[in-house]
Amino acid sequence: MLDLPSPYNSPEEYTEDLCDFIDTPLVSQITGGIHVNDALIRDAWQRLPEEWTSWWSLFHDHRHVQQDLIDGIRDKFEQGSDIGTEPALAEKRPQSLSSWLAKIGSLALPRNQRQGPVLTLPEILTARMNTKKIAEVSKAAAYIHAVCQRRGIAHVIDMGSGQGYLSSSLAYLFSDLKVLAIDGSQSQVEGAQLFAASLKIPKDKLEHMVHWVDGSPPLVAKMTDWSNGQKCMLVGLHACGNLSEHMLRYFATVSCIDSLAAIGCCYNHIVPASSSCPEGFPISSVLRNKNVALSPTALMIACQAPNNWGKPNLEKANERVTSAFSKRRLYRAILEKVFFDKDIRIHEGGRAAWGIRKGDLVSFPKFANRAMGCLGVGSEEITIEELVMYEKRYKHCEGQIAILWTLSVLCWKVVESVIAMDRYWFLAHQDGIEVEIFPIFDFKVSPRNLILVAEKTV
Repeated sequence: MLDLPSPYNSPEEYTEDLCDFIDTPLVSQITGGIHVNDALIRDAWQRLPEEWTSWWSLFHDHRHVQQDLIDGIRDKFEQGSDIGTEPALAEKRPQSLSSWLAKIGSLALPRNQRQGPVLTLPEILTARMNTKKIAEVSKAAAYIHAVCQRRGIAHVIDMGSGQGYLSSSLAYLFSDLKVLAIDGSQSQVEGAQLFAASLKIPKDKLEHMVHWVDGSPPLVAKMTDWSNGQKCMLVGLHACGNLSEHMLRYFATVSCIDSLAAIGCCYNHIVPASSSCPEGFPISSVLRNKNVALSPTALMIACQAPNNWGKPNLEKANERVTSAFSKRRLYRAILEKVFFDKDIRIHEGGRAAWGIRKGDLVSFPKFANRAMGCLGVGSEEITIEELVMYEKRYKHCEGQIAILWTLSVLCWKVVESVIAMDRYWFLAHQDGIEVEIFPIFDFKVSPRNLILVAEKTV
């Protein structure tokens, strides 16, 4: 069973509407068509619907706008904001904006945690875990073991096993399971081995392997040898980037792998399809036939969770208050405008990045000089007087830039739903495979809570 948004009963109809929505001009603009850093260069604010920008201009503090937008896409099960919109403006949101926010909600895969078994982990396992990891391992381990019992599986392969919290818990808790933990990082595997050793887990019960997961045949041979002809379940707790895609291909092609449970994350590491990577995103024929493409910005957006952001302090409601986050966004946009006007090119190998240090946001000249030093731009190319002039010219745009960024990240659930449906269709169109997607974790604890599970029927 596939958990679809309530208006839909057909995954085909849902996928059609989902892909159409992300292809609309507005969504295309805010999810990569115009990067927020280029907002001043490309007049991004003026490209938004005028009735929206006119309404937003009435707000005393742009953070009220941001909170209203975030609250506008909350699911019913999510706790509402205690901040809300400025009372005098609360009833005046343009209908077109309300409809757009409702559309996002109607197209996002449900996130209300499905009820199911959960374990109470012993302290010897939880001592090294944070609260989030405890909740995830408690739920994931219980689900995996239930599948293994139902399917008669005694071998579990944990791919992208990291520090080994899941693999060690499975091996420690369940005497009927053998576990193979695979990770591409030597240091991660060494940490996992130390954890397993502290639990006194025998090596014949839990084996660790350092191997980069790239879909190559050598790893297939190693997994097959380890299984020794027994059925296996392939699992990944927050499999980073396109690791989930490799897992789907292993599941579909390796005969010993009977079941799959994969929870994705770090979508910004997904590799799009290209001549050099023909197996990149999208991986399903359904989305490829629709020419679906997600920009680096869109993939990064899918990693966000604005519904879980901390609430801003608006006690000084009668003052125009700034925040370090919105100021950093504004300063970056102004800097890009300066570079553009001066024909200074710094993006030859991708969008430049540098660390922001304490004190960099004291003023735009301070921010710009720090950035220029990191990027190799000489101070003789841009004078202090010019930097001061640019700050005066564009400082009123802080709220606009902050709202543009918020609009962008509002699409996170929809973009993540696109990625999830691509993976669903990749398996659903193959013979002898049953596949579903549902929310396994508490969304407030783990925003990346969609699990793709599949079983072979032949």
